[in-house]
Amino acid sequence: MFPHILIVDDEAPIRESLQGVLEDEDYVVSTASSGEEAVARFRKQPADCVLLDIWMPGIDGLETMNRLRQIDDSVPVIIMSGHATVDTAVQATRQGAFDFLEKPLSTDKLLILLRNVMQKRKLERENSGLRQRVRDRSRSELIGDSPAIREARKLIRRVAASDTPVLILGEHGTGKTIAARMIHQQSRRREQPLVELNIAGMTEQQMASELFGHEQGAFSGALHRQIGCFEQAHQGTLLIDEVADLPPGIQARMLRAMQERRIQRLGLPSPIVCQVRVLAASAYDPEQLLRQGRLREDFYYRLNIVTIHMPPLRDHPEDFPLLLKTLADEQARSLGGEAVAFSEDMLSLLRNYSWPGNIRELRNYVERCHILRPGECITPENMPPLDGVATHRTRGDTGQESSYNHESFHHAREAFEREFLLYHLNKAGWNIQRAAREMGMERSQLYRKIKAYELSREESS
Repeated sequence: MFPHILIVDDEAPIRESLQGVLEDEDYVVSTASSGEEAVARFRKQPADCVLLDIWMPGIDGLETMNRLRQIDDSVPVIIMSGHATVDTAVQATRQGAFDFLEKPLSTDKLLILLRNVMQKRKLERENSGLRQRVRDRSRSELIGDSPAIREARKLIRRVAASDTPVLILGEHGTGKTIAARMIHQQSRRREQPLVELNIAGMTEQQMASELFGHEQGAFSGALHRQIGCFEQAHQGTLLIDEVADLPPGIQARMLRAMQERRIQRLGLPSPIVCQVRVLAASAYDPEQLLRQGRLREDFYYRLNIVTIHMPPLRDHPEDFPLLLKTLADEQARSLGGEAVAFSEDMLSLLRNYSWPGNIRELRNYVERCHILRPGECITPENMPPLDGVATHRTRGDTGQESSYNHESFHHAREAFEREFLLYHLNKAGWNIQRAAREMGMERSQLYRKIKAYELSREESS
């Protein structure tokens, strides 16, 4: 995937000149004529590096850099100025600029600097990915020793050795994505990319661009070239989360890409070879989707060479002790402090709950316990509320009992999700990139949640 550079300068000739130089070096380039435009553009599409003029009308370069770093504190920013002073350079670097260049820019110096930036960026991402894999190992393997989990692991090992498509079915939160990652890691493609695409909320045109890419100017609003997921996953694996949301037209294009092993990027006349293994996940019954016309028969039968069914949590309650221990240790490593424990009575209560959100809901509940009762043994008397479990706590010696009582499971989950989001946002200082990374969610999804719940900095965690 080609690095994306954002050029911010109020002088059009400079923007155009730099864009031409960088595109000749295979960088993907977008431009902005002001700090305000740069921030708005960066929110929609983050860049790998920003070339930023320091003297501009409106907000200046230093303020623009501060706003960009509030969105992504890891983005490298190179400050440019035709009126450079030592004090300005020092101020810029103190505030986090990667480097400072005087105008007129030396093309050779700029290209060398960008190569250094990209190398540093690559190392940071590799280190971050390694730390994340160590910290969240339980998110990349199935936890449990029940017959249902052992059978799922056995099937994963068998299908990993082949290159055939796999359809992974199961309720929300049962670990379909984890199963897909295990297939990739145990396959001969393990050294190649695993690209995961969640298409929720996308229009058909957005799906097409995400999957197959487009050239700059291919359609209205195509301001730069986009490399699609098929190209990114070349020689590796592509996971489509919730395949039932793909429109029939996109299903037909995907089927053709899987059969012919090539894709057509919009705006590019010649096809591109893409050797990709496709894994697809769905929480819905494919037979019902076929009857409803939401799933093309030819596409379904191409995907359905091997099907893995992920069991819901209620079908393997014997895994609860191991699950709770593993998830509690995970939260202690991630959030700090001692891990929570669970009493036998508490374990019995949790087993009797239906867990409609499955492992994902259990992980969120263990995190809630860690936040509200750090290092404690969770019992029915001190447990944080969980709708659906008959919880009791004694009031003194009177023997009177009370229970947590929510209007509905929907309201209870919304209340917890709001509290959960606020906790991580405040912990990250409202750095959206960092908060999303800590929660294991997409930044765009976090923005939607913030808007939906009307969250603000003024609220305490």
